[in-house]
Parts: sequence; C-alpha cells; structure tokens
Amino acid sequence: MTSAIEGAAAGSNSYTDDFETVRVAESDWLARRRRAANLPPPDDDLVGVAFSGGGIRSAVFNLGVLQALEAGGVIHHVDYLSSVSGGGYIASCYTWLKTQLKTQPPGAGVFAAELAGSAGRVLDWLRGHGKYLVSHRGFSLWTLVASILAAMFINVLVLGPLLLAAVYALTLDWLPVTWPQWLVLPGTCVPQGHHGYWLLLALGGLCLAVLPFAAIVFAFVAGIPHLADVRRVDAWRVAMGRLIAFGPALIALGLIPIAASLGEMAEHMLTTRHAHAIGKHASYLVPLLSGIASMLLDKYTKAQGRGRLATVGLSLLVYGLLILCYHVVADADLPRSVPFLGFVALSVLLAFVCDINRVSIHAYYRARLSDAFLPNVQHTMAVDPGEFALNELDPDDGGPLQLINTTLNTTSSRNESLHSREGASFFFSPEYAGSSATGFRRIDSYASGAVALSNALTISGAAIDPDMFVTSGRPMSFLMALFNIRLGCWAHNPRCADERDPLRPWWWVFITREMLGIGLDETRRHVHLSDGGGFENLGIYELVRRRVRYLIVTDAGADPQTTLSDLGRAIERVRVDFGAQIDLAADRLFHQRDQVLAQRPYVLGGIRYADGSEGRVLYIRPVLCAGLTADIYAYWRAHPAFPDEPTSEQFFAEPQFEAYRALGQQIVAGLLVTAPPTTVGEWFERLQETGAGA
Repeated sequence: MTSAIEGAAAGSNSYTDDFETVRVAESDWLARRRRAANLPPPDDDLVGVAFSGGGIRSAVFNLGVLQALEAGGVIHHVDYLSSVSGGGYIASCYTWLKTQLKTQPPGAGVFAAELAGSAGRVLDWLRGHGKYLVSHRGFSLWTLVASILAAMFINVLVLGPLLLAAVYALTLDWLPVTWPQWLVLPGTCVPQGHHGYWLLLALGGLCLAVLPFAAIVFAFVAGIPHLADVRRVDAWRVAMGRLIAFGPALIALGLIPIAASLGEMAEHMLTTRHAHAIGKHASYLVPLLSGIASMLLDKYTKAQGRGRLATVGLSLLVYGLLILCYHVVADADLPRSVPFLGFVALSVLLAFVCDINRVSIHAYYRARLSDAFLPNVQHTMAVDPGEFALNELDPDDGGPLQLINTTLNTTSSRNESLHSREGASFFFSPEYAGSSATGFRRIDSYASGAVALSNALTISGAAIDPDMFVTSGRPMSFLMALFNIRLGCWAHNPRCADERDPLRPWWWVFITREMLGIGLDETRRHVHLSDGGGFENLGIYELVRRRVRYLIVTDAGADPQTTLSDLGRAIERVRVDFGAQIDLAADRLFHQRDQVLAQRPYVLGGIRYADGSEGRVLYIRPVLCAGLTADIYAYWRAHPAFPDEPTSEQFFAEPQFEAYRALGQQIVAGLLVTAPPTTVGEWFERLQETGAGA
C-alpha cells in the first residue's frame, strides 16, 4: 500500500517530501508580508512567536501577551506565529481578525475592533465566551452532555449490531463435530451447534499443543551455526510468544457457551427458585464488575490505565460483554427478528456513509471554538468564520504566517523512532500541510483546499483522544474508542490527499484501528491527528526547523512544581531532530519557584543551529512577580493555585479570565517599558542589558 501511495504522490506537483520546497514557498509568502507591512525583505532575521498549549488558560494569557506586543509595536515585526492546542485558540483569533480588518487604522489593536452589529468590542466577546464550551445562546452543560451521549450512542449503534451478528454466527451448526462431554458444567447439557466457538477452542488448544514442537525447532535453528541467523532466531521467538498469547485467549473465547451455562448449573445445585436467574446474570456480571474494579484499582495505584491491573481489567470487561452478547443472541433469538435485521442494515449504512469526525465530539468542539474565537467583525460576511479556509490567509494583510501544530499518531509505525515517540509533528499553514513522516502537500490541494482555520485549530487542541501519549495505555484507548470519546480527527495522508477514497466502511476501519492500536502510522491512506502537545507543547519545534533568528515563546501549560517538562521536551526534540541547541538558564527559574511576587517571569537565552547560525530566544512563563496590579493579587489570594490552575478547568468566568489576561499583558508590557523598539533585535539587546538572561 505504501508504494502505491508514494507512486501516486510522485505524479503530483502539489506534493513534496523535501522540506526545502516548503521553505522556499514560505519565504515568498514572508517577503510579501514584509512588503505589505513596510518592512525590508527577510535577511536572516526571521522572528517567530510561539504560544504553548494549556487550554483556555493559555489562550487567555496569550491574549494579554498579544495585546502587549501590539501596543509595543513588536507584533508588526513577527513573521511566524506558531501555536499548539490552547495557544492556537487566540493565535487563530488574531489571524482571523487580521484578515478581516483590512481597513484597521495603523496602530489600532485588533482586539479593540467593533463587532458587527455594534455588539461591543472583540475583547468583550472573548471575555464573555470564557466558558466557550457552553457559553453560546441555547447551550448549557446539558447540551455538552447530550452531544457526548449522542456520539457514544451512534458509535454503539454502528458497532453493536455487527458484534451481535458475529456472536450469532459463532452459534451456528456447520461442522460435523460435537462438544466433548468433559467440558460440560454439572447440571448442564452439551452445547448443540456453536461450531464457531468450538473452532476457537480447538485453535487455542492447537496453539498450546504446537508450542513444544516450535520450541524444538527453535532449538535447532538457534543451535546450528549456519541456521542461527539473528533475524530468523528472533522470528521464532516472536512466533512462540504469539502462541502463548493467542492460545489462552482463543480458549477463553471458545468457552463462552460453557461459561454462559452457569445459570443451569446454579439451578441444579441451588434450591431457590431464582437460582437460574442468579447464575445466568452472574456469568457476565462477575467478569464485568471484576474488570471495572481492576481498572479502578489500577487508577488508584497511579498507573493511569497503563498497568497490568488495567490490562487484566479490560480483558475481564470485554469477556463479560461478549458473554452478555451471547445471552442476547442465544436466549432472545434476536438475530432472527425483523427489527434486528433493520439495525444491521442501519449499522452498515452508517459505517459506509457517515463521517466519524462530524458525528464525534470533535465536531461539537470545533463549532464552539469557531463561535468563541472567530467573532464576526464585518456587517456583511462572505463566508462563515467556521468555514474560512487556511489558503485564504493573505500575506498582503501584513499578518504573520501562522503555523498550527498537531500530532500525527505513529503508535504502530514500523519506524523505530516514530514508534517509540508515538507521534510526529504535523503542521498546517497557509502554504503547506504535512509532516516529515508523510511529506507535505500544498494547502490549496489538501482536502480539495477545504481545510478550515477552525478545523486546524480544533485538531491542535484535541487533548482528549485515544492512543495519545497520555492515553496510550491500551485499556484506556480501547474504552475511549469504544465509546467514541475523542476530539482527534482522521485526515488524509498528504501523499494521497488528491485521490478519492474507495467505497469502504471507514467508520468500522477507523474505530477498529483506535481500539486495537493498529494502522496508526504514517503510511496509511488516512492518518490520525490530535493535540499538538502530544509531540511538543511549546510550538517551537517548527520554528526551529525554519531557523528563526528571534524566538519569543510563552509556556502557559500548568506547571505548579516548575518541572519545566514542556521546555525540556522541546529542547530535547529540536536537538535530536535538527541538531539545534537551546541554552536557557533554567536553574534560576527553579530556585525562584517559591518566591511569590519576587520571581522574574522570563529568561533570555540563545539558539545554536546545526549550520552554525545563531539566534536568540525569549522564554516567558505566567508567574506572579513584582509590579502587578491589585486585581491580579486579589484573585491569587482567593485562588492560591493561580496561575497554574489545572488544564481540566475550561470554564473561565470573568474574574478568572481577566486575571490571566492582565497577567500576560502586564508581564510583556514590563519588558517594553521604554519606547517601542525599531526591531526585535534591538528589543532583545535592551533585555540583555537589563539582565534578563541572568
């Protein structure tokens, strides 16, 4: 399949696997931007701003940062605006406003612009939509819950009839064999038919029976010198491991009819008239409840769904569900009914016709982000803000080139580096979309030029998704996919994004890949994209790839213990992938972590690129420091976790919104206390003289 995709991509002029082609296209874009902004053309002096992930907290803090950069004249010099997750909310808002406000007076801040219909200012709108998931007219927490439940129901409707039909097929009589009497529980009868289960049982026994013979062959292969090739020996080890894994699993599945007869055994052994019902329900409730308890215990031990208890719990949970499905099929004779056949037909129709991205909570998330952060500022709108395409961003508007960073899921990649990282950087921009792992496609031909700004920023903020770095435990990912709890998006691989999809039940394909962790790599026709923080949460990776000279980065992720984990991860990845070394005095940040109101919220450092060139980096954190206004101090006293309240808090009321916005604005304004600099280089020199890098 990979070769076919590569062959198709080779014939397309809009596709490239060479990042230098992307760099040239972006250089032309930036030259036009600078010309529109009355600046000299780029000459080894590119300026990049990076907004980190952190949900609404990062968005609001960086709103204040943008306001200060506007007031200080710095944003005028910014070439790249790179963002991840929550930082992308406000970065996309700024890009949208810059595009729409073509007649904005020089020096006027875009967030002070009037909304269409004289409904106040943009800042008023953003402040009123701090609870962006439920803050729109007619929406409430119940709307969100209903949307989640609807997505879960549709997913169960697509998968459920298929599962019941498969269980029914296993109960049919189609082999000239009988079940052995010694397997039957006391007081029960030998299963009639059920040859699918019989075959599973036989295959499981065969796996275990073959194991001793495989071990003997392995001994010869490993012991005879001319046969003892390392790969051949490893292949036999893998094969024996699979025999041990598949054997008991197949036997357990084959024994489901026996386990389901627990009701008859209970009726035989107990005198109560409810014995049969007790045994019948216990056959599936015991493994179900045991599985749930095991998974909860795993969470209690802080394994977060990655421990052995969670794996055992998931196995019991699935086994209980399969026994329940067996009871439904065998006792109610459901598959022979007309309604069930209708449900099967509906399941097939949904799997072939419906778009899983639009039905899942991803679509709800996108609509809410679009409404909250892409406000209408024109009285006559030619396009819905939520449908505004990335290729419509115009360098002649003078705004920076936006990079929206997401994570390409590579959980099952054959590339060892991509597999171990479980993800790769995948960016969207007005010029190209793609990753080093997939190659890059021009944005006007990717998805037929229909990649919306709102869609890209939603994918970048898809923090709740199966098979991510934080949910990579198979039990957790399985359950999230099963119940359609996902914000991520299935997208076309840039290599074949100009081809039409064949008619397939893509819903079944995608959900199966997510549940089992298969087909999640860079070679498939469709790739899975999710929160950019799964790969690098600061947004500096793609800026370092472009060798910007001046980098301003805000780290607004929750970090109450000053672990600097996001910064450390970013530094490690750009060093490994690009040979770039970022030097920042992190020790000072650590020592100041308990010095409330005495911290310096920024550090000035350097970047050494692999080609010998150098750059400067200004690293800013949302911390309490001297010189802040009383309202920020008052909010902190009432909410001691500020400004590191958990990222799970996504419902900002006005006081919380204003505290974070004012903090970002006042921190950056404190770095611009003198006259606006003529260049970013001049500003960095001033900061160096004041000891920001100390």
